[in-house]
Amino acid sequence: MKSTLKTMTGVITIVQEGRFKMEPEDGQPMLFVLAPSAPIEPQDLPGLQRSQARVTVRYRDAGDLIAGVVHDIGFAEGPDRRQAS
Repeated sequence: MKSTLKTMTGVITIVQEGRFKMEPEDGQPMLFVLAPSAPIEPQDLPGLQRSQARVTVRYRDAGDLIAGVVHDIGFAEGPDRRQAS
């Protein structure tokens, strides 16, 4: 039986190959890995981190990993919550 994908929206703060840390809008940061079926490649992640774009990931908890496995990722809709510096 397949489990339902969970959703999180936030900003990617750390990237290493196909792994990344995401800071959600509210709550605890979380670690993720890209699934082979994800619509982006690992080399796309640094650009998302540099731009500090809000993204939404759809992921599945992996019981044997400390990270969620991302099956879908895209730009988040709604207002951009970044602060100008």
